[in-house]
Amino acid sequence: MTRTLRHPSRRAGLTSVTSLLLACLLAVSGASATGAQDAPEPELTWAPLVTLPPIVAPSVVSPAELGDGYTLGDPDAPVAIEVWEDFQCPFCQRFALQIKPLIVSEYVETGKASLTFRHLAFLGDESHWAAVAADLAAEQDGFWPFHDYLFANLLGENMGSYDLDRLLAMGEAAGLDMKPFRAGLVLDKARERFARIEAESRQDAGALGISSTPSLVLDGKLLEFQSFDEAIAAIDAAVVAADGAAAEAAVEASAEPAASPAG
Repeated sequence: MTRTLRHPSRRAGLTSVTSLLLACLLAVSGASATGAQDAPEPELTWAPLVTLPPIVAPSVVSPAELGDGYTLGDPDAPVAIEVWEDFQCPFCQRFALQIKPLIVSEYVETGKASLTFRHLAFLGDESHWAAVAADLAAEQDGFWPFHDYLFANLLGENMGSYDLDRLLAMGEAAGLDMKPFRAGLVLDKARERFARIEAESRQDAGALGISSTPSLVLDGKLLEFQSFDEAIAAIDAAVVAADGAAAEAAVEASAEPAASPAG
């Protein structure tokens, strides 16, 4: 009997190759799965997705030599002007950059009026932080330089204009003593300070009927105006009236008879 050599069938060859490929795929996928399980998950980090520009110096600078806390000019001037603002309010920014310089040059520097800033921070957390930082600056008699930096660097509402890093940079640029300024921005202290600012401003604003910014108060009365031109006209009228009253008082004083010598 002879033994015939049997050649492997083609089907058997294909089965062997397929098995080998499947084994390789399983090995690769298993290694990938193991690697995926071993790899640490990426750490999540919150940060603004838009890079903000660096701090810029203000183009409009308040006369710091006339400043006393929140007031510019002689507090006993014939006309007292209050401006109620939110540092994030775009109309307040326009007032600070375009209208305030006119008021300062025409009325404050001439001794005809004083200008006092009042907080009405209601547009969000960045408004609150800016109010706290400005109040800390006022304690160092540096409110007006800091005020100028805040409005010069407003980029929009709640866009990161007044995050902590930028507030610190503005404080340093404005010449503040950074140790107490930084200490006042610690969260618990900042919350306590803002609660005081808000309570005071809400009470006074409510008594005056103020509900928007910027609002102007002339000699204790809320000024109604539709445009800044109207506001300037009203301030001018108040100054003229005060000048007239002062002149009339001077005439009356000069007309009084001199006291007779004792005799």
